[in-house]
Amino acid sequence: MIYDPTAVNYVMNTLQAASYLGVPKDLIDDLVAKRNIPFTKVGDRVVFSKAALDYWIYAKSMENLQDDLPNLGFQGRKVGSL
Repeated sequence: MIYDPTAVNYVMNTLQAASYLGVPKDLIDDLVAKRNIPFTKVGDRVVFSKAALDYWIYAKSMENLQDDLPNLGFQGRKVGSL
């Protein structure tokens, strides 16, 4: 079986996850210790789902965008108002 790192169900180790996210391995280790990143343990190994990391990054970027919109001059409108 050939593993395709672009596949949705691709599973990575810590070093691969760090490379995928473009951050140091130590940061991934710290996020795991604090349980601030989605991961699974398989025996003693920590593994990361590409799909879970992609969703986590998307969710984090949406949180940041929501916080930044008022600073960018976007006030939005209340639900139900035109």
